[in-house]
Parts: sequence; structure tokens; C-alpha cells
Amino acid sequence: MNTNVGDLIARYRDKGILIDTNLLLVLLVGNIDLRLIGKVARTEKYSPEDYERIRDVLVLFTRFIILPQVMTETGNLLKRNCPTASTLQDLHLEFLRFVHDVKTRESRALSRRITVHPAFNDLGYADAAILTAADGKHLVFTDDGPLQGMAWSRGVDVLPFQWLHT
Repeated sequence: MNTNVGDLIARYRDKGILIDTNLLLVLLVGNIDLRLIGKVARTEKYSPEDYERIRDVLVLFTRFIILPQVMTETGNLLKRNCPTASTLQDLHLEFLRFVHDVKTRESRALSRRITVHPAFNDLGYADAAILTAADGKHLVFTDDGPLQGMAWSRGVDVLPFQWLHT
């Protein structure tokens, strides 16, 4: 694990970790059934071991930060390529459980701020929302290389998922 990881966790333990769409999707899917990782859209590159790494990091934080934009993307992805109606129902219940968890806090960024953020043109609305909401307040947890690069260039702290493999 990268030596910087411990410092980031200590600095943001109580402020919260803002979870990007793909990692949140893997978490929710893995919470239902590890065998579904790889079968639900945008989980193909992940493994059950990746799910465990995500969980191992998240338990170190007192708050999970969610954004409406990330939750919308995640909810839409849960519907895509879901193997059965029963599984979809289980995933929706897990989505609800996560949203209502005592550790989960919702943050918002105004669309007027998001759409003038430098990331908006290159990365899109959801990633610009993440950078706008996180700026100085929350640690961004992502595996999205372009988002990581833009965050670092703007001074936003990021915990890249890839750092957990080293």
C-alpha cells in the first residue's frame, strides 16, 4: 500500500470519503453477491478481491459522502444487464440501505458551479460535480485516471483505487 494512503485516511477519516460511481457499484453488487461482480455493467474489470479492498478502505472512515450525480449514475447502472428481476430488486434494496446508512452523508454542488468547473468540458457533469463537492472537504476515492489527474492538478485529494494494489 502506498505510504501516502495512511496520511490521506488520517486526514479525512472524519471528514468523509466521496465514492466514485464504479467503486460504489462494485461495493453494492458485492454486498449482494460476489459472483455478480463482472456480470453487472461496469464491474467487468473488478474481482471479489477488489470488492474486499474497497470494503477494507471504507471501514476506516466515519462518513461516506454521496452526490446526487453519482447516485443517479449508480442507480442507472444497477438496472443495466442485471441477470434477473430478483437480483435487481436485491440491488435496489442494497442501494436504499446504503443511502440510509447512518454513516452516509449527501453533499451537493450547485449546477452553476459544476458547469463552470474546468473539469466539466473534459470529464463531464458527474466528475466535475465530484471535484466541486470534494474541494478541500472530502477525499475522492476513484479508479478513474482522468478524474485523478484533474483532481491532482486542482489540489483535490484523491485516493486512487490502484494504490491499494501496491
